[in-house]
Amino acid sequence: MRASNQTPFVAAILCCLLVLSGCMGKQPQTVPLDEAGRQEALSLWETFLSRDTPPAVDADVRVGWDVLGSKGGVAATLIAEQPAFFRFAANDPLGRSLLLAVSDGTSFTLIDNRKGHVSQGTIHSRFWRSYIPRSVRAEDLFSLLGGCVTAGEGADAQPAQDEQARGFWYQWQDDRGLRHHVLLSRYHGEVHQHMLIDGRGEVVLDFQYSDYLQDTKSGYSWPGHLQVTGAAVTGTLTLRVEQIYSYIPKGEAAFHLVAPPHFTVEQIP
Repeated sequence: MRASNQTPFVAAILCCLLVLSGCMGKQPQTVPLDEAGRQEALSLWETFLSRDTPPAVDADVRVGWDVLGSKGGVAATLIAEQPAFFRFAANDPLGRSLLLAVSDGTSFTLIDNRKGHVSQGTIHSRFWRSYIPRSVRAEDLFSLLGGCVTAGEGADAQPAQDEQARGFWYQWQDDRGLRHHVLLSRYHGEVHQHMLIDGRGEVVLDFQYSDYLQDTKSGYSWPGHLQVTGAAVTGTLTLRVEQIYSYIPKGEAAFHLVAPPHFTVEQIP
């Protein structure tokens, strides 16, 4: 963990990328379903998995963090595109980009405009893995930010009733042995919570979604507020959407950066 020497703007990018380490979380509390309830839950889940999801998102966001004695927030722009493209820029109060991070799902580039420094490497590098838990694959990031499920996941999910009657919980295990627990609203079909739990029963990541933004033209929805806790986060991270500009993909070129000629470039092993 490198939080002690990170600026708030670096911390903002790391927060958005779900990086850090930490504490235990509480597992879902459920009650069994009768056969009628089970069929209702399975039908709701089938509808959820078959719905159209945004292919991309372009938005202004506000990232906040309260971790390891550090608390703050920063305005930023976020562009994400399925299956694994990501672009995040932390801005100063005048809207100028201070830090810019991009990933195409294979490699990453981070440009620090204040220091004139560029870091580059692959998502398999020690630098990347020192921040990004192995529980978060590149292809998972879009769905975890957007309150949806990665394509191909959850088809065999088993339902249960939420103890507080907030909806249905759906559980399945992925090919890495991680258990997914997703809480789906019974009436709105939106994800309220998505937990990743390891083989020891530890909550690795706990995503809580609220304030969904509905686009009447496209039919897409996107969570207006995201809170992240769990064993991969020491404290609480938040991401609030200020404005969504588009759900239209930008293309791969938007996720590749050319370093300014006077910047120092460091290749991360």
